[in-house]
Amino acid sequence: ACEIGWEYIKPEEALRLRNGETGLLFKDVFKDQISKLNSEFIDSGIIDELIKKIEKLPTTIEGNLQAWEYMRGIKTVFVPKEKRERNVCLIDREVKRNVFQVTDEFTFINGTFNNRYDVVFLINGIPVFFVETKSAHKTGGMGEALDQVRRYHRETPEAMTLFQVYTLTHLIHFFYSSTWSYSMKSLFNWKVDSNSKDFENLVKDFFNQKKSIKTVLDYILFTRKDDVLQKVVLRPHQMRAIDKIVERVGSNKKRGLIWHTQGSGKTYT
Repeated sequence: ACEIGWEYIKPEEALRLRNGETGLLFKDVFKDQISKLNSEFIDSGIIDELIKKIEKLPTTIEGNLQAWEYMRGIKTVFVPKEKRERNVCLIDREVKRNVFQVTDEFTFINGTFNNRYDVVFLINGIPVFFVETKSAHKTGGMGEALDQVRRYHRETPEAMTLFQVYTLTHLIHFFYSSTWSYSMKSLFNWKVDSNSKDFENLVKDFFNQKKSIKTVLDYILFTRKDDVLQKVVLRPHQMRAIDKIVERVGSNKKRGLIWHTQGSGKTYT
């Protein structure tokens, strides 16, 4: 991750940045970035109120939806001097305007339970991805990792309110899924376009900074079916199809064909 531009933060420094094991945000980083990205109207008072709102989000998939809406810039804050609501930007689509950090041994305590996330990726001080890693020698390591993810949702849902995507790794395997989706069928195998598909390239491709932003802002879907809220993250072939659609729309060509097999998620594309 560091080789592709993420800044490594040691666990003890991460602990300081989030004000102890009960905190999730790197608050100083968050405040600084929100101030820069919304300099036209933001002030310290508004940022403090924003942090309070984020920390009080429901510890459910509904709260996760609201956190995602904040990240997408479709939530508002009240600006007293303008006497109106303004959309607030938490993650900028321009890569260089964001701060990308990664840390490990990220222990979170909610007063009843404590869980430790092997690796956590943060954008602008917001934890958006976590990685559950298993030793290569373990048989059934992926199933064990998924069981732990289920436990995290059950015991420390506060963290799951902010995390948007998780990955499970087993040295040669690299699977990913959206938080609040933890059945085996919701796990997808990450694939890269290049011929070099070793573990290192899988990691570097998935956590490419531009792709990370697009995954969070564009490739997560919340759907309601019979009043039940569900969440999915798109698969690699769907992401590629969407990128090609957008590229084609911007060209002089008037039509295009995408071939998807049965059950490959054409509706979501």
